[in-house]
Amino acid sequence: MGLFGRDESLRRLADAALAAQDGRGGLLVLRADPGLGLSALLDAHAEAMRSTGLPVRRVAVLPPHGRTVLSEGVPPQWPESGVVVIDDLHRADDATVLALHDLVEELSGRPLLVVAGRHRGAAPERFAHLERTAAVHDLHPLDDAPVHDLLTELTGAEPSESLRRLAAGAAGNPWLLSQLTSENRARTVTAWATGLAGRDAALLRFAAIMADRACVEDLAVALGSPPAEVLAGAERLTALGLTDITDGAVRLRHAVVREDVAATSAALRTTAAKALIGRNAPAEAVVEQLIHAPVDSWLAAWLGGHAEKLAADPTPGLVDLLERTVAHLVPGDPGLLPLRAALAEAQLWSGRLEAAEHTASTTLMARPDAPIRRRSRAVLALIRIGAMDPEGAAKALDPERAHGELPPRLAVLDATARLLVGDLTGVEHALDIAEPHAADDSVVALYLLNIKAIGRFVFRDLTGALELLDQADALLEVAASDRGQRLMVGLLRAVVQDLRQERAALDTVARARPLAQELGTGLLVWLHTITALALFNNGLWDESLAEIEAATALPDLHSFDGPLHAIAIAILVHRGDLPGARAHAELAKRAEPRGVALFYEQITAIGHAVLADAEGDSQRALEIVRTLANGDVGVHNGHAVSTIGARIVRIAVGSGDRALAERVVAHMQELVTGDSLGERGALTYCQGLLDGDVDLLLDAAQQFAENGSPVTAARAAQDAAKVLAASGRSADARAAYRTAIERFAELAAAGEIHRADAELRAFGVRRGATGPRRRPKHGWESLTAAEHRVAELVAQGLTNREAAERLIVSVRTVDSHVSKILAKLGYASRVEIVLGFERRG
Repeated sequence: MGLFGRDESLRRLADAALAAQDGRGGLLVLRADPGLGLSALLDAHAEAMRSTGLPVRRVAVLPPHGRTVLSEGVPPQWPESGVVVIDDLHRADDATVLALHDLVEELSGRPLLVVAGRHRGAAPERFAHLERTAAVHDLHPLDDAPVHDLLTELTGAEPSESLRRLAAGAAGNPWLLSQLTSENRARTVTAWATGLAGRDAALLRFAAIMADRACVEDLAVALGSPPAEVLAGAERLTALGLTDITDGAVRLRHAVVREDVAATSAALRTTAAKALIGRNAPAEAVVEQLIHAPVDSWLAAWLGGHAEKLAADPTPGLVDLLERTVAHLVPGDPGLLPLRAALAEAQLWSGRLEAAEHTASTTLMARPDAPIRRRSRAVLALIRIGAMDPEGAAKALDPERAHGELPPRLAVLDATARLLVGDLTGVEHALDIAEPHAADDSVVALYLLNIKAIGRFVFRDLTGALELLDQADALLEVAASDRGQRLMVGLLRAVVQDLRQERAALDTVARARPLAQELGTGLLVWLHTITALALFNNGLWDESLAEIEAATALPDLHSFDGPLHAIAIAILVHRGDLPGARAHAELAKRAEPRGVALFYEQITAIGHAVLADAEGDSQRALEIVRTLANGDVGVHNGHAVSTIGARIVRIAVGSGDRALAERVVAHMQELVTGDSLGERGALTYCQGLLDGDVDLLLDAAQQFAENGSPVTAARAAQDAAKVLAASGRSADARAAYRTAIERFAELAAAGEIHRADAELRAFGVRRGATGPRRRPKHGWESLTAAEHRVAELVAQGLTNREAAERLIVSVRTVDSHVSKILAKLGYASRVEIVLGFERRG
C-alpha cells in the first residue's frame, strides 16, 4: 500500500537532508501515535535519499532491552555525510538516548542528518531534554482526501458509503484503514491494540466492552484492581493514543478498535455484567454485556428477575438474549414461562408482531398461572389494538372473562378496544374496574390518562386534553414504561395541536414517526393520516400528497383510506384537478370505517361534499352537510362540527340554505370553548358568512393567515371581497380580492383562483392583466417552494434522510420531491441537481 497524505512530511525530511549536505546537519525527531505510518514514512524517506545517491544507514533497536550501536558509548562508524535512520526510538535503552543527546552538537557542523522516529506518548519525559536540542516533527491523522485515496487503492474502486462510514471509525489512522477490508480484521486489530497495551491489555478489553459505562470505578471492580492502578493504566493507554479519559470515563479513541476488541472479548462479558451489578448500574447497562455473553444458570436467573421490566422498552439485543435464554432452559424449568412472557412482550414492542403472537399463544397452551396467562393475553390484545382490530382485541380477552372480572391492566385494554368501536358505555364499565387501581399501577394510570384525553378532545376540551397528555408524558418519564402508550401520547398530542391550529403538530408527529415505524402497527397509518391532515391545514400540499402516497403504499390501511383520499380530494379540488379528485373519491367510497378511522369519518364526508360543491352539485353537497350537521357521521355525536364548521357553513350559505347555516353556527357557539385559535377563527368566519359582515370576514382572514391556515385565510378574503362588491365598495373589494388571489397563488390553488374569478366577475370585479401568472411546467421556475427548498438541500450535499430531518417531514416526502425535481428539470441524477442549482439563472 502506498503512502498517503505525507507529502509535507517528506518535504520536511528532504529539506533537512539538503541542509545537512550544506554542512548544517542535525537530529530530527519524528513523533506519531501508533498506526499513523511512521515506519512507512521513514522507509519512503530513506528510499528517496538513496535515489539521490546519498548514503543511508539504518540503526536497529534490538529487543528485548533496546540496545543499539550507540549503547556502548563508542562513536559509531557512520558515513561522513548522508542520512542515518533510527526507527522505534521509544524502545531504545537509556544509553542510546544519552548518546544521541551528546551527538547533537557534533552533528551541527557535519553533512549528516540523523532521523529518529518514536511513538509520541511513550514515556515522553525520557525524551524531553533530547527534543529541546533537536528538531521535532509530529505526524497527525490523515485528512479526508488522503483517506479517500487510500480506500480507493485498497478496494480498486470508488469507496462505498458503508466503507466510508466504517472508515470514520478509524479516525484517519492509516494502519487501521488498511485493515478495514480484511476478513480477519477483528483478530488482527485486537492483536495490534493489545500488543501495544502490554500489561494494560485486560484494561483495554474491559474498556472496549463496557463502552460508555467504562468509568474508572466500574473498570476497577471488573479487573479486581484498586481504582488508582486502573487510572494509571488508563493514562498509559492514553499516552499510547489508544484511549481518552473524559469525565472519569475511559473510552477507546478509535471506534474500529473498540468494536473489534469488544467482538473478540466476549468471554469477559459476564464478568463485566457482574461488576456493573455490584455498582448498582441500571439493568439496561447489564443487558448490554449479557447480550454477547454465553447463557448459563447465573445469567438465566438474573434475567428472570429483570425481564418483565426490560421487555417494556427492549433493544434488539434484549430480544436475542431472551430468545437464547428461552432456548437454553429445559421444559419444566420454573423460570421458563416467565421468560417466555417477557419474550412475547419484547417481541411486541420491537415490532415483531408475528413472533410475539406465536410466543404468547404457545405460552398459553402450557396453561400457566394467572400472572403469566394475563400477560400473554395482554400481548394478543395489544397486537389486535395496534392493527386497528378492536373486535379481535375483545376476542383475545374473552377467555380471561371466564375467570371473573378483568384485572386492571386487561380492563384498560378492554376500554381502549371499546373506545375504538365507539362503545362509550363499555368504556365507562371498563374504566370503573380499572380506576381504583390507578394509584398503585402506573401502567393502568397511563392508559386511563390517554383514554380520558381522547374523551376530552372529542368533546372539544382541548386544553384539558393537553393537560392529561402532559401528565401521561410525566408518568412515562418517571414511572411507567410502555412503548405503545408512548406512541399514543405523541399521536394524540399531534391531533390536539392540529385542532388548535398549532404548527407544532408537525414537530410532534416527526418525533413520533421513528417509534411508529419501529412498531409497525396500524398506528403507523394513523400517523400518516395525522401528518397528511396537519400538512394540508398548514398549506403544505405537496408534502401532504406525498404523505398520502406513502400511507396508501402500505399493505393494510386499517380503514384510513377514506380520510386519506378525502384529504387528497380537497387538495386536488383546490388545485382545479377535478378528474384526479374524482379518482380519489372513488377510492374513498370503498373504505369501511372501523377502529380509530371511525373518528375520521367526517373528514371523508366533507371531502365528498367539497367535490360535489366544486362540480356544481349543490343538492348532493347539502345532503352530506346535513348529515354532518345532524351528528350522523362518526362517533363524535356532532362535536366534530366545530372542526369542519367553516366548510359546512360556506357550502350551506353558498347553496342558499340559511337555516342549516344558522343551526351549524349555533352548534359551534355551544362547542367552542375559546382555547383553540382555529375554532375561534372558524366561528368568526362562519358568523361573518352568515351575517354578511365584512369586518368579521376580514378579521377571520387575518386570524387564519397569522395562525397557519392559508387556504381558509384566502377564502375568507375572497368572501369579504364578494360582500364588499355587493355593497358597491369596488376598490375595497378589489383589494380583498387581490389578497385572496395572492394567497391562492402561493398554494398553487388554480381551481380556487378560477372559481374566485368567476364569482367576482359577476360583481364586475376583475384582476386585469396583473394577476398571478401560471407556474411553468419545466425549468427551475416550475418548482414549488417545497421542491425548491429540497433542491437547495440536495445541492448542499444532504441525503434524502438528512433533508427530511431538516424539513421535519418523512423521507418518503423528500423522495417524492426529488423525483418531481428531476422530472421537471429533465435531470437524471442528484449530481445534475447540484450542478444545475449552482448554474441556475
